[in-house]
Amino acid sequence: MELTQQQIYLIAALALLLVLWLIVHNSRRVTNARLRRRIRSGKFIHYTEFEENWRTQDADGDRTGYKYNDFSGCYVIMIFEKKVHFNRFRNYDNIYIGQSVNVCQRVHNHFCGKGKGDVYADIKYGMEAYVRIIPCKVKKLNQMEKKLIEAFNATESYNKTRGGAKLTKK
Repeated sequence: MELTQQQIYLIAALALLLVLWLIVHNSRRVTNARLRRRIRSGKFIHYTEFEENWRTQDADGDRTGYKYNDFSGCYVIMIFEKKVHFNRFRNYDNIYIGQSVNVCQRVHNHFCGKGKGDVYADIKYGMEAYVRIIPCKVKKLNQMEKKLIEAFNATESYNKTRGGAKLTKK
């Protein structure tokens, strides 16, 4: 059986599309792996430490707690059955990723039962929660949150959407 010129072009085009898809797909996997490594290698804070430092003051009476030093950013809350040792933030039981123009206040709300109910329930019933806060400019929040949710496959856990809130201008 001999192929026509048109069939050869069609097969070549399909092969090219397949190669391009593989390149993009593999590139996305590599990018996600890098982002996961970068986040896991940063400083995670146990929820009790975060709450203990919610409202603090230094010796001069200056307010130093998270409440008084808020900023915009994204956050990654990882839930574990047991305390994490040696900074091994890999095998979490659940994960929740979010964003806020007041990220510290938002994280505090989750830990106090005024945010994602699943996170608070886990804490209430003895699970260990850790948070990693990533400072981010307001105009980059949606993009960063979407990248984090994809990188950690968080829609398979507590995130129900792929991220990206509608920001309202004041």
